[in-house]
Amino acid sequence: MTRQNAVSLQIPIIPNQIQAITKLLNTGGNPSTENSFFSFEKLPSVHFARWIIAPKTQDFKASLIYAANIDGTEKEHLADLVKTLANELDQIFSYCEGYPNESSRDDVSRLFYLKRHVIKTPGFYVGAPNRSVQQIHQEAKLHGAIRDFTKVNGTDWSSKKEAYTAIKNHFSNDPQWDWAQKKYSLPKKQYFKSILLVLILILILPLLLIFIVLIHFFYELSSKPFGKTQNQIPLDHLAVLKNQEDIIYQNQLSQVFETKGGLRKIGLKFFLWATSYAARTWFVEGQLMGTPTIHFARWILIDGGNRFVFFSNFDGSFAEYLGDFVDNNGWGLNAIYGAAKGYPKTFFMFGGGSYKILEFMGWGRLTQVPTPIWYSAYPWYGLQQIIDKSKLRVELFNSGELNNAQIKTMLSRI
Repeated sequence: MTRQNAVSLQIPIIPNQIQAITKLLNTGGNPSTENSFFSFEKLPSVHFARWIIAPKTQDFKASLIYAANIDGTEKEHLADLVKTLANELDQIFSYCEGYPNESSRDDVSRLFYLKRHVIKTPGFYVGAPNRSVQQIHQEAKLHGAIRDFTKVNGTDWSSKKEAYTAIKNHFSNDPQWDWAQKKYSLPKKQYFKSILLVLILILILPLLLIFIVLIHFFYELSSKPFGKTQNQIPLDHLAVLKNQEDIIYQNQLSQVFETKGGLRKIGLKFFLWATSYAARTWFVEGQLMGTPTIHFARWILIDGGNRFVFFSNFDGSFAEYLGDFVDNNGWGLNAIYGAAKGYPKTFFMFGGGSYKILEFMGWGRLTQVPTPIWYSAYPWYGLQQIIDKSKLRVELFNSGELNNAQIKTMLSRI
């Protein structure tokens, strides 16, 4: 069983090279296409990946941010990058501070440079955990073959039971599907670890209540939200963002925020830890707080925690994505993003904020940054389709003989 991991890098850009590196990254394609600059398809362990620039502000230098969702380990991925895309790395990092000069570059120096700029990923969510890129493609191929077989032979079957038996016999006896018959179990909720989190929250509840009161009176009452709707966002900023959306079945979101200090920063770290913990133990069946469209999401702290970044890979449009989150988990958004400067005012941390939907959508666009290079290994697969195809495989090969109700469910996935 494969566990997906996150790799995150932050690399400072040479101050007078921001325009040059932006121009180079813009040749990479969004979404990244075959044979484009930085061809991620050469790395078969990558699910989604991107390069962005965290913009220069009055207080912060511009940084190059790299994020990849991978099979295997960070160490293996960095080595693969150096081995496979060394020329592309040289082109990008030539605009970055501290990169070895041309005469000093080799696999060792490149790898050392990458490792030096690795940053932690305190918040990470996987929508379809424990599935490798290869498995996702294989299960899609199996689904397509079953569907084709059913179209050709379906009229010969007089019952669902007969259809199920015919399909199972046909694919069980074909050696090309031997991989599908190997034991595979769908991810399951870890009740003990989830209950442990709940108990921790109950134990610290008095502290949380005090924390919420302090946040409200000492931070939120004096906060200064951007207070703009999408209609008030500069048109040139919106145009750049929208030109990178709705190209394939999936979409991406990259946001950079300045962090409020003090207790807000402490709370942010705690809520990211809790979110990541719950994502590993409870939200393993394709829904994060009721939102069923998120393939991967991550939160990383940059610039010593004085800024933080959010990346998401999801199905559907920007408006649908944020709207679903507010409907299902607006209070959770407030707990995390209330730590971002400019966020709509919250009410005792969990109220207000994202529920001021027009202001929230405007804030979302204002904090969004372009994603010049973005890659998906399976650009036309929806998250729930991926999960359904895994369930079809398990029902057909790893569940013994199915009863009539189970057969009906299985056939509905074809």
